[in-house]
Amino acid sequence: MNHYSMQVQDILHNKHFQKAEVIAGRLGLHNVIKWVHIIEIVNVENFVKGNELVLTTGLGIQNDVDKFLHFVKGLIESNCAALCIEYGQYIQQVPYEVVQLADKHAFPIIVFKEEVAFIEITQELHSLIINRQYAMVSKLESYSEMLNKETLYAQQPEEILKITYKYLEKPLVLKIDGQEPILYPNTSKKQKACLLQKLEEESYVQKLLVQPIHLFEHKYAEVMLVEEKASITEFETLILDRTATALGQLFIRKLYVEEKKGMEDAHWIEGWIEGKHSKDEIHHYLFSQWPSLSLQGGAVFITQFNESFSQQKLDITYYKLLGRSIFEQYGFLTLIIEKKKYIIFILLNKREVSMKDRMKEALSKLGNSEVLAKIHPSSFQFAVGKITNDLHCMHDSFQTALDTLYIKRKVGTPAQFYDDLHLFRLIYNLQKHVDLEQMVEDYLQPLIEFDEKNNGQLLETLEVYLQTNGSKQETARRLYIVRQTLYHRIRKIESLLGEDFMNGEKRLALEFMLLARKFLVPMKKGSA
Repeated sequence: MNHYSMQVQDILHNKHFQKAEVIAGRLGLHNVIKWVHIIEIVNVENFVKGNELVLTTGLGIQNDVDKFLHFVKGLIESNCAALCIEYGQYIQQVPYEVVQLADKHAFPIIVFKEEVAFIEITQELHSLIINRQYAMVSKLESYSEMLNKETLYAQQPEEILKITYKYLEKPLVLKIDGQEPILYPNTSKKQKACLLQKLEEESYVQKLLVQPIHLFEHKYAEVMLVEEKASITEFETLILDRTATALGQLFIRKLYVEEKKGMEDAHWIEGWIEGKHSKDEIHHYLFSQWPSLSLQGGAVFITQFNESFSQQKLDITYYKLLGRSIFEQYGFLTLIIEKKKYIIFILLNKREVSMKDRMKEALSKLGNSEVLAKIHPSSFQFAVGKITNDLHCMHDSFQTALDTLYIKRKVGTPAQFYDDLHLFRLIYNLQKHVDLEQMVEDYLQPLIEFDEKNNGQLLETLEVYLQTNGSKQETARRLYIVRQTLYHRIRKIESLLGEDFMNGEKRLALEFMLLARKFLVPMKKGSA
């Protein structure tokens, strides 16, 4: 499709260039010409913007090699297409140093050995450039029209790639994050493996035109044009840009269809996370929907919004589509339902390794997304339940995700995963079966009473002292107090708890009770 762009080698066949000679930079004859300029000054940087064919008589550089070099270097740095020099009154020969410079940078220098009409050359080339641009725009409009029609009915990306291939006749590769690359036209496994290996090689990058496809602020896929022999043209770039847009529309439509289907299946999915379905029923449902997928367990992820945000239905729909798109990129099949004030994502793992790490990366992307950046961080909470390898245990993951939200609200921990709550999980479950408040009082009541009566800070001092493994210097630094004040507080703690409070099991019990009190105190306030 190079006939839509004028290259340096094309003008050599023009009548004005019949007697012209290329004396340097032959490797740059494929350079694209977008405009023609006549320049007779040395400093060109402010007068060219790239891809110009520059015509000169050499008025400003005659008999001065340094000026000549400066002039040509400026053209090269400005990404000009080529230089045409008229031999005559000012220049009769191009210095060897200039030829070397042009060859080094593949910058064509063409000389006219007799007088030519620069005005006629400029007018004719401009006319040809404009006509080619018009033809290219017409072809692009035709392509866009055909693409728009196909996009309305296309079900698979190959249907769009087929049209692109028809126009460009160059191999295309579609890489969707987390999925097997799609090649068009389809090739043998051996040829496909060979091409995909080449795509990873640094030296092969210059033979590719890559256009990213973004969905909801994030790169979802990329479509590539493979150009083995020639350079990438403007026409190919514009065609691929429109192709990427069409593919993006197709992907969004498919996500909306999945979202709608999820709403239709919401009742069944709700029964799943409530533990109402048998293992056989779960496998039958998943196999009927996705027969080719091998699922490796998963987890339930809950987003809890406050009431003011939950009422914005359009934002919630956008958020669910964004979440589905992001988790898909990280290898999760995602089922989504709304329940009361929760958006519930069932994340089904399609890969074998690092499930939790991929979840963390996906949550980070989702948390930093534009849709959540517009609202206050306190307006939503993330929680991931127990990660399981058994799809029949997804109700456990759902319940532990709810537990995680509850614990986060009580103690203010930034942890998002149930697996990362550690002692707080133990405390939460323990308080269901024993009088945890009484246990805390048994260990900490003397300090609590002292602090309440004297407006003291013995509890805080004990907590930091235990955290620093008894380092007096570090404890004083963290509490912003002098050593003498710390010594006084430690002596008081010893008098109330016993001098052995830092020994073995007693120390562990005190650390546990301090955490338990953090859990209980806000709970008491909430029930008041």
